Amino acid sequence: MQSTSSFTRYLPLRSILFLYTLLFSLLILISACQPPTDIPFDTSTDEFILKPGFAIQTVAAEPLLDSPMAFSFDKKGRIWVVELPGYMRDIDGSEQQRPDGKVVLLEDTNQDGYMDKRSVILDQLEAPRAILHAYGGLMYSDGTELWWARLDDTRVTEKVLVDSLYVVGGNIEHQPNGLLYNLDNWIYSAKSNARYRYQGGQWLREATTSRGQWGLSNDTQGRLYYNNNSVSVMADLMMPNLLIQNPYQKVKKGLKQNIGTSNRLYAYQATAVNRGYQDGVLDEEGKIKNFTSACSPLVFTGDGLGEGFHQDVFVCGPEGNLVKRYHLQEKEGLTQAVPAYDSTEFLVSKEETFRPVNLYNGPDGALYILDLRKGVIQHRAYMTSYLRKQILNRGLDSINGLGRIYRVVAEEHLEAKARDFSQMSTTELSDLLASQLAYERNFAQQELVYRQEKSIVPLLEALALQSDQPYAQLHALWTLEGLDAFSESLWLQMIEMDNEPLIVAQLIRFSGFLAKAPTESDLLAQQMAFFQKAVRADHPLVLRHLALRLGQIPGEEALALLVELIGQRPGDPVLREAAISGIGGQEARVFAALPANAPLPTFQNQLQQVMINRKAGEKKGPKLAQQTYKDNRTAGFNLFNTYCSSCHGLDGMGKDQLAPPLLNSEYVGGSKDRLILLTLNGLYGPITVNGKRYEMNAVMPGIKNNPELSDKDIADLLIFLRNSFSFSSTYISEADVARWRVATRDREELFTEEELKQYE
Repeated sequence: MQSTSSFTRYLPLRSILFLYTLLFSLLILISACQPPTDIPFDTSTDEFILKPGFAIQTVAAEPLLDSPMAFSFDKKGRIWVVELPGYMRDIDGSEQQRPDGKVVLLEDTNQDGYMDKRSVILDQLEAPRAILHAYGGLMYSDGTELWWARLDDTRVTEKVLVDSLYVVGGNIEHQPNGLLYNLDNWIYSAKSNARYRYQGGQWLREATTSRGQWGLSNDTQGRLYYNNNSVSVMADLMMPNLLIQNPYQKVKKGLKQNIGTSNRLYAYQATAVNRGYQDGVLDEEGKIKNFTSACSPLVFTGDGLGEGFHQDVFVCGPEGNLVKRYHLQEKEGLTQAVPAYDSTEFLVSKEETFRPVNLYNGPDGALYILDLRKGVIQHRAYMTSYLRKQILNRGLDSINGLGRIYRVVAEEHLEAKARDFSQMSTTELSDLLASQLAYERNFAQQELVYRQEKSIVPLLEALALQSDQPYAQLHALWTLEGLDAFSESLWLQMIEMDNEPLIVAQLIRFSGFLAKAPTESDLLAQQMAFFQKAVRADHPLVLRHLALRLGQIPGEEALALLVELIGQRPGDPVLREAAISGIGGQEARVFAALPANAPLPTFQNQLQQVMINRKAGEKKGPKLAQQTYKDNRTAGFNLFNTYCSSCHGLDGMGKDQLAPPLLNSEYVGGSKDRLILLTLNGLYGPITVNGKRYEMNAVMPGIKNNPELSDKDIADLLIFLRNSFSFSSTYISEADVARWRVATRDREELFTEEELKQYE
């Protein structure tokens, strides 16, 4: 083979220079395509005010991250992130449909605690906002769909569509997110009424309660926690789906409970929030007073913050640039989240661009914070003219393309490291079910269920019989359930033990998983004896599970015990709902069995209402979505971009000689009838807006005869206009538009300003 030097000897000088230039360019291109291995970033955390005794570390930052929305740890402790750079890339929310979302992998190649390598695993995704390692692969959202990708370490080898309707509608601020593998082996999301499970070689999809808005967490008992913009902490008081088994009952007390005793925030600096002009939103210094964008409540189950923090709840306050801490307190089966500090917060930033949007329990026991690090976090469809002005005045609209991940630990836990789970045997994983760290117990259960190795069953049964370790028992039971290996013999052994109430409650529930249906048999007799003993325990968690289970068992003995139980705790609203959930279809029979003089009017009224609902065919339980939709303001924003922005501008400031401004226009924020008529029929001639006269060279056409626009479309458009460009909150309905469309159906002329004045 000729060497390069001998080959070039026969080429003209110009060709030689061209070849060397081409070779040099190719080398640069190849180098640029390689994943970076040593990317510097700012590790400073001087901006934070943190409670004494704790440390905060920057784990990753730009340029490794760009607009991160969520992340998930893998078996090796690496971090997989979904990025959404297209979310509010500018203040107008332009090009929001561009598929530029990504899944990226962050690695710490030199084990110094800082991520230094970024690899793009998936790209060209449409608005991804959820990610989770599950069943040996990666779940993530893309557009309306939920996918699972099989992985060969970092390489995607197969993609499986889990749900084509994971997102059924709503603004991105109100779409499913926060994928969470729960104790019951089901995967849940915030803002979704679907849950998922991989079983028997296929993905299962079931209806569940729709919960919260952004972020989802669970406690060590498998109960779910969530929130919405203005409510800091909400919770279910029993594990998922237990209270919704009777489709004709509307559950009011056991689900979606506001358990936060205060939504008060203590920010460092004045804050730009959407409706800061309203009384009570800001204090006299311009600081946010209460949550308006609460998200990602986390039940902290690690050990990295030291004693006294286990199962405290942390909540993100991106509008106040802070993370708030609550103590969970439980009494008589009712839970409260009480602020941990008076007049201060656990963590506050001095930077208005600190945007904590997700919190995580780390595999090392630490608290992890995902910082969107963005100037604009309010979607354009919901942004008021007030907020827009605040953002521009503060220069927040130019802050984009950033992102951070932080690790918070007690100073004595600063050097804590996570295990590498990737090479663990099933025996080692079963040992982890007894770990003091909930992250390790949860991971071990999930991995054992994924592997489906039945050889591990004897070890799991032995662990379930160790009553001095209730959380090891709990995970052993649910791992057996995931392996479809829970047995009657194990149940019979366990009911003879002196178990904690947590385990007694689970044994009551697991009695429904036994292979034999309870009939007039020895098993039924043993169950009833166990239930009689459980009634005497008088523990809220136990009795609620018992009320549910007794309603599922036929026979007079179970009915009599259920009636006794309801009379024993008439003041427990969750127990009443559990009982009605279990007796689906047997309401009349239970109602007839209640003593005539029993002081149970509330329970009787609830039973009667369920019977009325059943007779009328009015189901109150959750239903799986069958089609997608758009919420009105997002739909209105899209319509504005299509039909209005070319003349009035995306910012609503208008264009010289073409269209007057919409921002703060009396025509937008004034009479809704006038706005509807103007939009339907159009306008010609001069117009005065905010005291300034505009001479237009073009007319504004009406849109009432556009066959592509329904009355609802026009109402959505006008709702967006009033929210975005005025201070008016008056609602415009589809019926309002329809009424004026009919009234002016024969009108062919455009309106003039003089004609419109009569509608002021």
